[in-house]
Amino acid sequence: MAVKLIAHTLIENNGQYLLIKRSKIKRGLPNVYPCYWDIPGGIVEENELPREAAIREAIEEVNQKIRIDKIIHEDSQFDASKDTVFTRLVYAGSFLEERNIILDPEEHTDFIWLSSLENLEGELIVSYLLDIFADRST
Repeated sequence: MAVKLIAHTLIENNGQYLLIKRSKIKRGLPNVYPCYWDIPGGIVEENELPREAAIREAIEEVNQKIRIDKIIHEDSQFDASKDTVFTRLVYAGSFLEERNIILDPEEHTDFIWLSSLENLEGELIVSYLLDIFADRST
């Protein structure tokens, strides 16, 4: 059984959070959670710390240099089809310098700033974000 670590960042700016919409196809293959709203993040690479991966993914996915504050969420799940345990760490983060959001259309098709997931009612949202936003509203 393999173990993969994933690092994401919930980027906050003036009380709003940055979400990005996953593309249907990623580099010619079906994307994981196609058309779902998510936050910047991805697999931690070999010889990379989770914090470094979260910072790298923010640059790659939304063109933002960020500061990592603290871990706000952790979850793990076993994917039997891949015989892999995926563990996700989600950090709270903010801009080091604010720049234009630039998406890679191979990975993401849209972005939105919001303070609550109510703005996305009826949309597909990755499940861990529902937990994070529920924690933030209590």
